[in-house]
This record gives sequence, structure tokens and C-alpha cells, in this order.
Amino acid sequence: MRRTSILSIIGLGMLVAGCASTGPSKEALLAKASASRSSEQVGSTTLNSKIISTTAQENGSARDYVIGAGDLLVVTALDVSEWDKVRVRVGTEGFIRLPLVGTIKVHGLTARRLEGELADLLAEKYLHDPQVSVFIEEYKSQRVAVLGEVNKPGIYEVNERRTLTDMLALAGGLSKEADQVIYILRKGAGADTDPSTSGELVKVDLEQLLVGLDPSMNVRVGSGDVISVPKSGEFLLGGAVKKPGPYPIKGKLTVDQAIYFGEGLKEDADLTDIEVLRVSESKNEVLKINVDQVKQEGKPGLVIQKNDVVFVGTSGPKAVIYGAVDFFKSVIRVGLSAGAAF
Repeated sequence: MRRTSILSIIGLGMLVAGCASTGPSKEALLAKASASRSSEQVGSTTLNSKIISTTAQENGSARDYVIGAGDLLVVTALDVSEWDKVRVRVGTEGFIRLPLVGTIKVHGLTARRLEGELADLLAEKYLHDPQVSVFIEEYKSQRVAVLGEVNKPGIYEVNERRTLTDMLALAGGLSKEADQVIYILRKGAGADTDPSTSGELVKVDLEQLLVGLDPSMNVRVGSGDVISVPKSGEFLLGGAVKKPGPYPIKGKLTVDQAIYFGEGLKEDADLTDIEVLRVSESKNEVLKINVDQVKQEGKPGLVIQKNDVVFVGTSGPKAVIYGAVDFFKSVIRVGLSAGAAF
């Protein structure tokens, strides 16, 4: 009698399990979760490799370097003995003093432009068509700060005009927590004499830059620029997911991607019942999303924002079926243990 009861329970359990087989498979869920999480890892892996690749393709020129305070210049003029490899340091105010012409402001000039201005000064009084060369022997003025979510934040002295990706590479690349949108604060005109002068704030989307959509976004940076790499925002995932909790937002993340971040969905998850709680200073919203319908209609998914709460609902029938399966599994284990005792 006992064995007959056990076999009946086993049979019923198998029947219920068979009815529940229409649920999403573990393999399918893990595949989707892996695809979604790949975007999460972009900041520390793919973007960094692209940054290095882009940097290798950039060829900065010392001739385009903007002279500034502290630089050591070597000035030479053909047939002018007073200017035979004259070494002169740029002062804190951006001036140098040379024989024959006196004090000259050189801050903000490139070596090429300074050569032209010095040649004009010599031509006024001393020579016809003078040949002047300016060589920058020491670079001191190009100090660029890279702060925030990079592996080696700090202030870097560079010996020529650099691009944004050059500086990110010098700072060791992005950290795992880095956002894909970064900011460059440039010194405003007149900032050298008035530090309170506001500068320009440049916003750069690294993902667009590095996939080649807009190469011009790889801007040149100069002395006094501050590159700020913020930490990515987070959203909270809960409900019928295997691992609820906070997850980072990297780039453009939609609801249909976000729901798989929690190591996949539970068996009773209902993709037609997703709620997004969005809190702002003015109001709180609850946005109801039917992921299945969105996919069928081919519409773009709702983009997750910082501090959103994404809640995956449960299906009543699925909850009953999978609850029954778990119950019968425990009964079967107990029954088999009891049978083995006889």
C-alpha cells in the first residue's frame, strides 16, 4: 500500500511537471541574461580596448602644442648671432625676453606661429626675410586633470596637445563603475588672470565616439582642462527575479534588457506585468510595461533612468503550477527516503 501511494505521488508529480514545461527554460533565461549583462561590462573591457585602439591611431604634433608658462624654448635665427640657440623660459605671465626685440607675450601661441611673429619683428629693423626656428625643449604648461572613475586619477603633465582618449589611456582606462557619458570642463577665456571666470562644459558620449559615429567628439584637450568620469547610476530590480538588488546603468539600458540582470527570471515571472517606479522631485510615476507586447509591436523599450525601481510581476497560474512542482518534489524525496528504509 505504501509503495502504491508513493508511485501515485510520483506519477502525479510528473504530470504536473509536464504541464509546467511550457515555462521559459533555464538555458534560454541564462542566454538572455548573459546578453544583457554584456552591456554592463562595456565600461571596463570593450570601451577600454577601443580607447587604446583610438589612441594608437591619433598622431599629435608638437608643432600644434600651445606654449604656456614654464615651457623652455630654444630660439635660433639664421645670421643673427644674438639668437644662436637662445634658451629662454616662459614666465608665469606668459612672456619671454629676447635680445634685440625685448619682451614678447608667447602664451597661447604655437611654435609655428611664434616663429612667424619673431620673423616679423626682426624684419622690421634688422633683416630681410629672416629665418627663425623655435624648439620647445621642455614642456611644463600642459597640465590636464583626469578625475573620477578611472583606474589612475590625477593631474597629468603632457608634452603635446592630446585628445580625450589619449588622456583616458594615460589614466589607466575606465574603472568598472564608470559611466559612458563623461564631461570636460575647459578653462574660460581670461581664466589665467581671473580664476572665477567660468569655462565651457563639454559632454561626450564615449559609446558614440568609439563606435565611430562621430570621431569629432574625440576633442583635443589643453592645459587646465578637467576630464570628469562620473560613476554610473543604478536601478533597483525586484519581484520575480532570481537575484534582486541594485544594478548599474551603463549606456542606454531598456526595461526588456534590465529584467534579466538578476541572474534570470523565476519560473512564475510574468513579462506582461512589469512595473517601473520612477521617483522625481515633482512626482512619482508607476509605469506599467508589457514586454511581450512591446516586442511584438517592434517598439523601442522604455529606457531605464537612475534610481528607477523595476518590479517583475508573477503569473497566478504559473505560481500555482511551480509551487505544486516544488511541493511534490519534496514529497517524493521524503517518500523515496521512507521506501528505502523498508
